[in-house]
Parts: sequence; structure tokens; C-alpha cells
Amino acid sequence: MKKQTIVTFFVLIMLGVFSISAMAQSTHSVWTNDNGLVIRDAETGCDYTSLASFNMASSWTEPAPPTYPAVAHFRGVSKAYGFVRPCLDYEYEFRLVRTASTTADDIVGLWNVYRNNVLMCNACNGTAYGLSQAAGVGNYYKVYIDDPVFGPSTWLYSGYIDTRKDF
Repeated sequence: MKKQTIVTFFVLIMLGVFSISAMAQSTHSVWTNDNGLVIRDAETGCDYTSLASFNMASSWTEPAPPTYPAVAHFRGVSKAYGFVRPCLDYEYEFRLVRTASTTADDIVGLWNVYRNNVLMCNACNGTAYGLSQAAGVGNYYKVYIDDPVFGPSTWLYSGYIDTRKDF
């Protein structure tokens, strides 16, 4: 009976330790609904500010010791309207494919960029930042992605934060 009590006690202690570290993690989520700011195309050099169906959903968890990794999801999709060549009408998708690190304000990782459903930048380094701001007028985030051909920070996806949840 004494051995069972000791084992039960240690199991409860271990559950408490893991529960405390799980509670230490902060999880965030932001959304944009038809409230885009700008898309920059690395290949054409165009900055699009006339945007339709500009939507983004992102959620991420800050890593907590001792063993919880950074976890993040980001997907932004928009239709961009160009009025002169080479800035034609295109649909863009910015998708986070692997997370390297997260904080309350940013997500660093590898990104895929699609233009008209064609992969333009595959597993490219990039950072989303400005994510810690409150939802509301004037608060926006930016995603800069490095292109191996066109240079650093040549892809851009930026929009206003319409909704935010932290838990």
C-alpha cells in the first residue's frame, strides 16, 4: 500500500510539472477580412494596393520550456489588381510551411508564395511581424519573404489586423 501511495504521489507531481509548463505557453491568433494593405511581387517588382478578397488567418504558440517547440500557421490569400504592365491582375497566396521560431510579435520560418496557383518561391526564408498589435484601425502586420533570385525581403504581404484572440 505504501509503494502504491508513493507511485501515485510521484505521478501527480509529474502531471503538475507538465501542466504548469503547458499553461506557461501563450497562444495568439489574428485575422484579416478584406482589409489588405499591400502585396509586393518579387519577380515583377509591382506593389499592389488595389486588393480584393484579401484574407489572412494566423495562429501561433510561443515556445515554453522545457520541451515545447514553436508552432505556427499562416495563410494569406488575395486578388491583386494591376493597371499597367507588368503589374497585371493576379491571385496570391502566402503560406507558412515550416516554423523556425515564434514570439508574441513575430513568426520566422519557411514560406511558399503562389501566384495564380503557380509556386513562385518554394521554402523561402521569411518573417511575419507586427502581430502583437491590438485589432483595430491602423494596426497592421507585414510578412517579408526572401527570394533566392530577386533578393532579401522582395515578397511582401501586409494587411490590417481585424480580429485578435490571445489565450
